[in-house]
Amino acid sequence: MSKFYGIGVGPGDSELLTLKGLRIIKECDVIISPTATEGGESIALNIVKEYIDENKEVRVLHFPMSRDGKDEKIRYAYEVIEKYLEEGKNVAFLTLGDPYVYSTYIYLLTHFKDKDYEVETVPGVTSFCAAASIVNRTLVIGDEPLMIVPASSLDKIKDEKFLVIMKVYRKEEEVINFLEDKGFDYVLVSRAGREGQKVLYKKNDILNHRDYMSLIIASRE
Repeated sequence: MSKFYGIGVGPGDSELLTLKGLRIIKECDVIISPTATEGGESIALNIVKEYIDENKEVRVLHFPMSRDGKDEKIRYAYEVIEKYLEEGKNVAFLTLGDPYVYSTYIYLLTHFKDKDYEVETVPGVTSFCAAASIVNRTLVIGDEPLMIVPASSLDKIKDEKFLVIMKVYRKEEEVINFLEDKGFDYVLVSRAGREGQKVLYKKNDILNHRDYMSLIIASRE
């Protein structure tokens, strides 16, 4: 019976792909990879392309970041995948970082509910874990909680001492002002493990560098 795999390929460094993810990519008949722009490149595919055989069937499908047309695109992607599964082919869907952390894969899985297809998810290294290693910074320690929050939900931060703030693009000033007001020390990492990687500690540097693939690690005493 054919099988559908969701594979986390990590944040950017091709060597952070897990051995299991690598094995399944090599064994699957079809590789599906998302792109945020119509006709654009797929970052997830670029991370692992050196491991993909030339004769492997690869499809890059558009998954818009905005809500406009998103449901239709995800539905179309499911139908493409279902066709391959009906043909008896094993399909791997690539996703940045981990499949269950702010990933399109989560929406795609909703179409597999009440279906008989076998699905397996392969975890990947998250962007914030990779970023912490890049800057040699502890994410959380002892009995403290780690709060992971998108920049649009700063109001949910209360007494936490350790933060990861995702989706900071175009909200950099709001985030930095909040962190400084609350006494947090912070660092921004963009494109962790990829070409163009940046590590920024100063407010002005962060405000002058805006990149969609950015996150902030913060902590306070």
